[in-house]
Amino acid sequence: MEEAPQSFLYETLSPLSVPTAGQSSPSDDLEPYSVFRNEISLTTLRCTSPESAAPDFFSLDVNADGSDPVLVSPARPREAEPTTPAREAEPRLESGWFRGNNKFKSPMLQLHKEIVDFCEFLSPTREEQDARNAAIEGVFNVIKYIWPYCKVEVFGSFRTGLYLPTSDVDVVILGSGIPTPQQGLQALSRALSQRGIAKKIQVIAKARVPIIKFVEKRSGVAFDISFDVHNGPKAAEFIMDAVSRWPPLRPLCLILKVFLQQRELNEVYSGGLGSYALLAMLMAMLQSLKDCQTSQEENLGVLLVHFFDFYGRKLNTSDVGVSCNGGGTFFLKSSRGFTNKARPFLISIEDPQTPENDIGKNSFNYFQIGFCNGLCNIDKCKDHFEPSPK
Repeated sequence: MEEAPQSFLYETLSPLSVPTAGQSSPSDDLEPYSVFRNEISLTTLRCTSPESAAPDFFSLDVNADGSDPVLVSPARPREAEPTTPAREAEPRLESGWFRGNNKFKSPMLQLHKEIVDFCEFLSPTREEQDARNAAIEGVFNVIKYIWPYCKVEVFGSFRTGLYLPTSDVDVVILGSGIPTPQQGLQALSRALSQRGIAKKIQVIAKARVPIIKFVEKRSGVAFDISFDVHNGPKAAEFIMDAVSRWPPLRPLCLILKVFLQQRELNEVYSGGLGSYALLAMLMAMLQSLKDCQTSQEENLGVLLVHFFDFYGRKLNTSDVGVSCNGGGTFFLKSSRGFTNKARPFLISIEDPQTPENDIGKNSFNYFQIGFCNGLCNIDKCKDHFEPSPK
């Protein structure tokens, strides 16, 4: 596999952060985002200006003495100077996965712990898991009633364990014997209506992959069902194997999926970045760092910062593509025919299972995602994570 020359791999921050004429910089203001059991409210953390220099990174020391948390009493607010207007009250840094008075000696340890706790917060309870399983069983029963000898498989994030509380359940029907997928979707739509187990039924028959979308009434879980699409289950097997070999993949993938979902850029049809492409990017990054035999490999905070830095500021997407095959490599887009002359800036990501397929070619809003803004937001949060006094 041809690797990209080092000179092509990186570019300066300016092309990524300076908006073009008539185009405003990507907004990073986030509305409160609901997740199944709770509400995540994020305050706005922005860079001072698009033209500002690269952030002055705080220490990434993950080897600080004592990784255990140090409980620090809240400091008394200082009285304002006579000539200085009183500051507004600081927002409470409390949530279901973070406690403001729980401080570590390294900001990266704090970020690592918060990522771990956040992923635990996102993980389904036993009741939620049972509700999803019951919904899947009910839908399977309807499908089997129509086509008794077909094979029904769940794939996607539910099968791989990388699903969010709001994620759909992806299902594929194989070997039904239907003449066309459109006929099968219409038959399934009628059966679901007659059984009364689904609402908001929508048949999308003219898509590249025709599907039926609906919500199971009792659980509120959304379903996407297609016919005779074999690459979905194969991709699920590939992802499960990768997650088992790379422990950081699951927490990093979950946190970045929320990051994308908050910006409504987690769907490929809207120009966003799909979960499969995101996973390939993470794998390429982790494999490129495999020679760094340090404890930073195990620190999720360091890895998240590296992801934002590399894919938000450094990768030259106009010339270089991303591959997680062959130990994590980067290649010239022109050598694969992945260059889009109309949109040369598009990120190119090699499909791990079908190398001739570019799974990033439809992510036309890639630069609206704001990986660079995510990096700036983390840097601005350093004021809240000052190391504890020794």
